[in-house]
Amino acid sequence: MNPAGDQLVELDILGRSYKVKVNGSPERAKEVGAMVDETMARIQKETGLTDVAKVAILTALNLSDSLLAAKDSRAEDKHAISEVSKLVVNVLEDALR
Repeated sequence: MNPAGDQLVELDILGRSYKVKVNGSPERAKEVGAMVDETMARIQKETGLTDVAKVAILTALNLSDSLLAAKDSRAEDKHAISEVSKLVVNVLEDALR
């Protein structure tokens, strides 16, 4: 490992090997690469596309949509927790009166 902490990690995506410099966990980088590979393979199979650039764009859109859905879900969860917390505070305040 060099002083900056960067490491080269080899990722296989759609049968091609890519060496990627990562600053962090190589295992995480491999997990991300596997997710990209699986998504690209699925999209290629579902669409019949052979143009890797088009498959990559559809993959980026698909993964971005999943990320936004997860963020939305997290925001909804935070809101629900906040509402339940307010109810608990009200119940406790009433009980202490």
